[in-house]
Amino acid sequence: MNKLFLICLIVVSYISLTAVNQVTIYNENFSLVRTSLELNLKKGLQSYYLENIPKTIEANSVIIKPLKDKFEIFSQNYEYDLANTDKILEKYIGKEITIITKSDSKFSGKLQFSDFDTIGLTDSTTGRLNLIKTKEIRNISLEKLPENFFLKPTLHWKLIAPKSGNYPLDLSYICGGMKWEATYNMVWNDEKNKLDINSWVTITNNSGMAFNDTKLKLVAGEVQKISQKMTREKGERLLQFSMEGTSAAPTFEEKAFHDFHLYTLSEKVSINNNQQKQIRLFPAVSVKANSKYEYKTYSEKVASKIEFINSKKEGLGVPLPKGIVKIYKLDAADNNLEFIGEDRINHTPKDEKVTLQTGYAFDLKGKTVVLDTRKISRKVTERDMKVTLKNHSEKEKKIAVIHHLNGDWKIYNENLSYKKKDANSIEFEKVLKPDETFEITWTERIEY
Repeated sequence: MNKLFLICLIVVSYISLTAVNQVTIYNENFSLVRTSLELNLKKGLQSYYLENIPKTIEANSVIIKPLKDKFEIFSQNYEYDLANTDKILEKYIGKEITIITKSDSKFSGKLQFSDFDTIGLTDSTTGRLNLIKTKEIRNISLEKLPENFFLKPTLHWKLIAPKSGNYPLDLSYICGGMKWEATYNMVWNDEKNKLDINSWVTITNNSGMAFNDTKLKLVAGEVQKISQKMTREKGERLLQFSMEGTSAAPTFEEKAFHDFHLYTLSEKVSINNNQQKQIRLFPAVSVKANSKYEYKTYSEKVASKIEFINSKKEGLGVPLPKGIVKIYKLDAADNNLEFIGEDRINHTPKDEKVTLQTGYAFDLKGKTVVLDTRKISRKVTERDMKVTLKNHSEKEKKIAVIHHLNGDWKIYNENLSYKKKDANSIEFEKVLKPDETFEITWTERIEY
């Protein structure tokens, strides 16, 4: 169906929300929108329709604050039953419509049914039922648009004004479909034990509305919010992508806010609907870091990790919002960066340790063997354990071996000292020379 002709005889008062003063975006896929607007009201009872709002608005979150003369709003409807061909035809069941096919055939009569494939129409003169394939239809002519249909998501207010005039107000509401997270691009230098960090804010807008030239704030932290189901339009467009960040780029000012952290952008920004935008979070920094290798018993892989302390002393010392970390390393042969791994960090306060796993070391291997098991009593068991570590690389490597235990336990006859990490795990640490193999042995007694 290429065209749909409608005769609409509805006369109402509309205002269109074209500018937004501020948007605050949270990690949990929602945002708080604030805007100023002016209503031109008549004295007494009247209706007002606010268009161009996000399709994901939470209508029960709307706050209206009159700035000058006060007026009363005693009801609000969120009109989201948007007009489309299927919904309009559903309202016309049993009513007269006219259909023109691609071959210029004309059918008039009462609509009996409409599905994705066929429309059933009873001829007004003969009473004959015509079944018309939807793919053969060129035009459908209706008398008018059915009542209570809207072309855009709309807030419908019924209000009372004490006098005629302009009424400025502040409007705020929560909407879904907007989220942000940090993206960190890091370059690892294992010769100097340095990690160069570039940080970005990645904003995703699927709210159904563009935000143009608006003040931007971001809240980092786990803000409790009751989840709500959001309806999505069919055929949602692919995300566009844009990046902002140059030597003269706007900057975020960070501060503690309640139990969270608030980031305010120094300049206004525009965020289109169905767009993913990146803005620099803070200037590039270089921090001291160390490589770490970790083997968990009963596995065969040795994890490759990089650790650093998020402190001013080590070169950073700022709150790090949660996000994805991509890690690269320079290939000296051609002076190009190569990707070596990816991890995700949670919200990390300053002075806390950050551990990033880049993957598993190709040249390091581990193996765990239970050499013997003895039943000492009904509740007590002993096991003789062996972990074999192999370093096939050309460099010296330090490997931490993590072993988990249950019940009340005791370690003895160990050939390498260990430290107790917590109530249920211990850690051995061994430095292996190139091409070295080493066996760690111990006996563990477990009482349940």
